[in-house]
Amino acid sequence: MVARKLNRMIAEHPTMLRSQNHSRPLLVIMDRNSDLVTPVQHTSTYQALIDDVLKHNANRVEFEVKVEQEGGGRPKILEKKYDLDADEDPFYKDHKFQPFPEAIEQNGVELQDVTEREQAIRSKTVSQQQVQQHTEGVDSSSLATAVDSLPALLDRKKQLEIHTSILQAVMNQVAARDVPQFYELESSLATGVYKNDLPKAQEDVLALVEDPSKGNVEDKLRLVIVYCLATTTASSDIDAVVEALQRTLETKGITDKNAPHAGGATHGLLSKEDRQKLATGLQAIDYLRKLRSMHMITTMASSEFQETTMTSSGGDSTDMLSSFMARATNQASGLLAKATDKVSSMLGKIHKHRATQVVENLCEMKPNSEDEEYLYLDPKVKGDVDVTNMLRGMARAPVRDVIAFMIGGGCYAEYQNLQMVADEDRTVSYGSTELVDSCEFLAQLGQVS
Repeated sequence: MVARKLNRMIAEHPTMLRSQNHSRPLLVIMDRNSDLVTPVQHTSTYQALIDDVLKHNANRVEFEVKVEQEGGGRPKILEKKYDLDADEDPFYKDHKFQPFPEAIEQNGVELQDVTEREQAIRSKTVSQQQVQQHTEGVDSSSLATAVDSLPALLDRKKQLEIHTSILQAVMNQVAARDVPQFYELESSLATGVYKNDLPKAQEDVLALVEDPSKGNVEDKLRLVIVYCLATTTASSDIDAVVEALQRTLETKGITDKNAPHAGGATHGLLSKEDRQKLATGLQAIDYLRKLRSMHMITTMASSEFQETTMTSSGGDSTDMLSSFMARATNQASGLLAKATDKVSSMLGKIHKHRATQVVENLCEMKPNSEDEEYLYLDPKVKGDVDVTNMLRGMARAPVRDVIAFMIGGGCYAEYQNLQMVADEDRTVSYGSTELVDSCEFLAQLGQVS
């Protein structure tokens, strides 16, 4: 209905079809119900993690920083606010789509490079000034050039230091909540790793759900939702996981890793806010179970996700993840300068989400795919008719520009995943009814139940 209304609007517009551009964009309209996993699944890229674990709205990120006081007094809490603009920030532009560990590594590398260049300029300035005091007629052009380049270099250093603070804030949340463990398990569920071993899937999900030291209430709820949507496990198994989740949270609470004694302290009861989140999450799970039982949503197990290797070296990604997390915890003060060893392999593989697969199939015109199933409309063809049959016998031009629009809540993870099918010959733009983070989407699911 939306596609047909938009098609008629464009066809009746007095100027929109007068463009002489022979390469028209492909607009792909999708429904959120076709993929409910992506908005709740944990992610691994820098920008998406900022949106997931920090307060982030309209490109402004906010977080708190603890500043230790001299004499061992109570740490002072400072609120930090930064505006992120990829057009004005080279580091953010280059690394917002990268896996979080790679962003950490590159921040350290670039900050070290800028610092060394700054020191070289200052040292050169001092030495040339000393020479000029004892020598007349010395060419000062090189000194002037060095001095002129210093302000831009200092601005660059300031931007990198801002990202150092943001990366540290994200890392604090990632480490405290063990986000990578949730990401790894959810990715395995979504890509069908447990397809032939559903009891093992339930065992691994229960192990993470029942561990009070892992994640917060919403992390656990999101994992259970992915388990519900990404596997064909029996309803009774989902019930068992939900019961374990509720029992664990209500009786054991969550672990405070900032407690003064080793191992953290376990809260026996949830806070009022967490209890409300749990209630909303359980409503969302109940709603999805009903849709699942009526076959109104497609499980990811019946829609195979494609994996793309992101690593350049072999090895078990879980071992590398554990190694990185151990170093991140033990070297918190020097994390951004030292996290270089195998960091790019921390999260192993990523998979193409549903929207990415659809766009790729349509752009590549793959047989037996959405290219033959989707409704094709062309405003230049009168009558508001499906032109799929007309296209089958024609030689179609390559798709150069794609606009992927999601009816329903969109997310940064989906936007970034779509860039996997973009290249120097094809641009992919993304839009949605609204942009929500995982917790907002979880709340929406609970409200529609």
